Amino acid sequence: MSGAIFVMSIVLSAAAADADPVADPRAVIVSGQARFTLLTPMLVRLEWSPSGRFEDRASLAFVNRRLPVPYHKTATKDGWLIIDTEGLSIRYKENSGGFTEDNLSVSLRATTQPVVWKPGKPDLGNLLGTTRTLDSVSGRCPLEPGLLSRDGWVVVDDSKRPLLDDSEWPWAQPRPEPGAIDWYFFGYAREYKLALRDFTRIAGRIPLPPRFVFGSWWSRYWAYSDAELRRLVAEFREHDVPLDVLVIDMDWHLEGWTGYTWNPAYFPDPAGFLSWCREQGLKVTLNLHPADGVGRHEKVFPDFARRLGLDPDKLEKVPFDCTDRRFVAAYFALLHHPLERQGVDFWWIDWQQGTETRVPGLDPLTWLNYLHWTDMERNPDNKGRRPLIFSRWGGLGNHRYQIGFSGDTYCNWPSLAFQPFFTATAGNVGYAYWSHDIGGHQPGPVEPELYARWIQWGALSPVLRTHTTKNPDAERRIWAFPKQVFEAARKAFHLRYELIPYIYTAARKAFDEALPLCRPLYYEWPYIDEAYTREDGYLFGDDLLVRPVTSRIEPAIGGAATNVWFPPGQWIDWFTGRAYFGPSATTLLVPLDEIPMFVKSGAVIPAAPRMRHTGERPLDPLILHVFPGPNSKSRIYDDDGRSVGYIRHEYAMTPVNYEWRDGWYRLSIGRTVGHFVGMPDDRRYEIRLHGVWPAEEVRVNGEALRRLGPDEESGFTYDDATFSIVVRLARRKLTEVIDIAVRTCGLNGADGLVYEGLPGFVRLLESVQETLGERTPIAVRRGTSIRKQVLSKPADAIESARFLRDNLVRLVSDIVAAAKSPETARPLIARTLGLSWTTSVRVPESAPGQIALTTRIEASPPFGRISEVPVRLSLEPVDPGGEAVPGSTVLLAPTIPYESSTLVSLGQSPKTRVLRGTLELRLPGASLEWPIEQTVLPSINAWWIVGPFDSEFSSGLTTVFPPEEKIDLKAIYKGQGGARIAWREVRREVREGSDVGDEFRVAFDHVFGGRVYGAVAYGLVYLHAPRDMQATLAIGSDDGAAMWLNGREVYRRDVGRAYASRQDRAPIELKQGPNTLLVKVKQGGGDWSFCVHVEDAQGRPLPEVEARLEP
Repeated sequence: MSGAIFVMSIVLSAAAADADPVADPRAVIVSGQARFTLLTPMLVRLEWSPSGRFEDRASLAFVNRRLPVPYHKTATKDGWLIIDTEGLSIRYKENSGGFTEDNLSVSLRATTQPVVWKPGKPDLGNLLGTTRTLDSVSGRCPLEPGLLSRDGWVVVDDSKRPLLDDSEWPWAQPRPEPGAIDWYFFGYAREYKLALRDFTRIAGRIPLPPRFVFGSWWSRYWAYSDAELRRLVAEFREHDVPLDVLVIDMDWHLEGWTGYTWNPAYFPDPAGFLSWCREQGLKVTLNLHPADGVGRHEKVFPDFARRLGLDPDKLEKVPFDCTDRRFVAAYFALLHHPLERQGVDFWWIDWQQGTETRVPGLDPLTWLNYLHWTDMERNPDNKGRRPLIFSRWGGLGNHRYQIGFSGDTYCNWPSLAFQPFFTATAGNVGYAYWSHDIGGHQPGPVEPELYARWIQWGALSPVLRTHTTKNPDAERRIWAFPKQVFEAARKAFHLRYELIPYIYTAARKAFDEALPLCRPLYYEWPYIDEAYTREDGYLFGDDLLVRPVTSRIEPAIGGAATNVWFPPGQWIDWFTGRAYFGPSATTLLVPLDEIPMFVKSGAVIPAAPRMRHTGERPLDPLILHVFPGPNSKSRIYDDDGRSVGYIRHEYAMTPVNYEWRDGWYRLSIGRTVGHFVGMPDDRRYEIRLHGVWPAEEVRVNGEALRRLGPDEESGFTYDDATFSIVVRLARRKLTEVIDIAVRTCGLNGADGLVYEGLPGFVRLLESVQETLGERTPIAVRRGTSIRKQVLSKPADAIESARFLRDNLVRLVSDIVAAAKSPETARPLIARTLGLSWTTSVRVPESAPGQIALTTRIEASPPFGRISEVPVRLSLEPVDPGGEAVPGSTVLLAPTIPYESSTLVSLGQSPKTRVLRGTLELRLPGASLEWPIEQTVLPSINAWWIVGPFDSEFSSGLTTVFPPEEKIDLKAIYKGQGGARIAWREVRREVREGSDVGDEFRVAFDHVFGGRVYGAVAYGLVYLHAPRDMQATLAIGSDDGAAMWLNGREVYRRDVGRAYASRQDRAPIELKQGPNTLLVKVKQGGGDWSFCVHVEDAQGRPLPEVEARLEP
């Protein structure tokens, strides 16, 4: 025990030495009731106290003010205090009271344009931060302000945030003076990275998570038994899917929201199960909902009550109070520490019960995160292990307590599309490690393609954790999905594990420099507008650019059309080998098994061999992916992966330098500097030089290296799948310097051919050959033969590559001629040319009563040279008897988009219409057409609405209200709270600038003028059919809904859920003429809305069925 206490004391003293809330007196200027603390040249604390007593204790956000004193000058002039630092000029009118726009200003000194802040000035350029949770979010949501702004300054108001006392376990205290002002002014202009680093100097560093955090996590809300979890782990191994963390949701404990006693029905031997998990290399976290306190059903209840001086025989439960020191001491000692000793590695703090405690301003979520983290620091049983929690964001300062649980999002494309931006933007408050429910949480089922894309994003996010709600239809085992989806997902899992050395090095940088793993592009390019407006891309560490796919594959073009903005420099596609130059934007057609991930040219990416979990093997061999380009220097970080020794400089750095010199590619691996417990003395290496032809000569430390032979550990070979030279080296001491030099056979610029995208294009031609079979053209076969030629006859391979590059038109024409049908040819040709298009419809400001159909066409060939791509765009009549829009021929320049706008009549009423057209490719000897279709006003666009009626959520759909008994549009009803309610018209407003390609959703908050709870409402419309016909009603609703057609119930879904388009489908029979459609929607809490589409069985709109408000 004494050894454990000694280790803990070192940890605590190391942490204390780095955090002193009392500033150096030389950095403090007091003027009457105002105090100014100069923290850095661009960061100042601004205080005003009615009593003149200032606060030196740490707050929950800011814990360290003892920084080097910035150079400054202080003067008074005409009653004004003037403080100048190298970055700021502060002016305060002495003895003028609390801060206002009349008595205080701060000017930035290092900007080309004057920037002056005064109290009350709005921060219009704030780049945002994060939010507490994404619970019940479908798509985007508002974010709180962050620490960075295009305006050049940010003010953080810390006036009401609780303080920490100076006790042995610092405890939250309310602010003693309600009227006091405590602001922090950040005036960093566009020095965003410096602002973040200085924030963590005063608010604490971003901790380095244990290495296993960066492996994959399995999570599902399900009542698993230990036997089922063992079988699940076995399935991971059988399907070659790596796994590090088991997240066990709330059914691990006895029934109820809160629990601390294992449920013996599911876990008869908890200690044995947890021991088995350790043997499998797995970490375990348990779900925790502490809000209900400690009930008498818990095994530990009598001891817990007595610990607090209570009689357990006279209590049903001990209420939860995280501000009571005695309660918290028992909470950890009796409820958590015994389970941790059994083998629970960390806790999932799933707090959802409010934001207030007995301490004014103290959020229980914030405080629980602090308590659990610091308890792990203080607990001698942890023996120096890194603290770790899994919880929602508790506000500014919560970056000290990682990992983040983003909450219960929805299983749809908009939610996936929002998460990359959301995650990168959280770095603006230092919150570097959000973990999302990969696949979405609710309602549970996820379409296979969406799940594959979500996993790909998760693989290149801070944490890869699948999850879903308790729904038997909600599958998350990737091997249970279609083969193509499974293989794409598994490929992403393996990529994640391959990149762990790179990720772990970036995580160390987050600790040292406050740069998160996922970074907004404006950190590096703060003066380029696209770095701000292109929210769909981010930097993953220093050297990887990622733009996740967030839309479906379009079958007619064979991939998901994904527009990528490339920052300045050269960026190489990890999967295809194609180099792109920025700043520029290009649309890529991304197949299911690829991710738009690009490597900065000249970068060296450290990687790991394949493994089942992160603890399976040390960094041996160390794999280095080299992407030729400008000379570069980098360092690879390593430590023991689990202890807090990294804070005490117990780690190692290996320098790696790359350069091109004298016709040789050169890589130097320097001596490893540093040491940690368990550090190996030597390791093997594998160097993969990408984008080059086979090696002619390889030298290691000046000595020639032989080609790799059977059973040999050292030598070089060639990987024809990636067009990479592979150099393998037997074990070398970490103290040894290793210089590798490679000369290729790619003379006269031939290596540049590979960087034009040859590896990916050869794979594409192989898929073309697989599709066409015996009909495959000779030009395609010549391209697919390059792999066979590259090792035996590299000169022939180079010549074949040049042929492909210079004869793209011929290649395309041959494929069109060989294809059996246009349906076969379309995706092959679209991918070969990189041909894609998008359509949008809006009401133009200059032409009310009309619709502007805009078609954006782009050709970005993945390989090859072509001066122009001739296409013809035409539009068919909108209405029977209408005039066709004349077609026009366009010569597309590669990578340069072309936009065409066509005006068509909107008509007399906002009804659903379908615009159809064709895009025709015209090449010598070949032509091919693609159909284009755009729906205008796709849903029912006008309703009669009545409500709200009072109703319990559980009985909302079953309780019958008057509109179900008889439809009377003139009736007056008794509504919620006794209010008189009547039917009202709710119509879609088609205004100038409206996007008329989007659906019309009835939002009851807007209809009823505010948020409503515990209610139902009705919608009524008449569907006019030209004949007796079959149709389908596609409904989305928040919450459950029912529908009646001509008085007969056709749909009922009694659920609580967030809105998503077309969540359910109901087949119907329409009679000729008017048909009465009545919709009922119930409401529990939160948003409340619905939308209905009239479609055929295949999901196509039925514009001939007209929705009216008149029968």
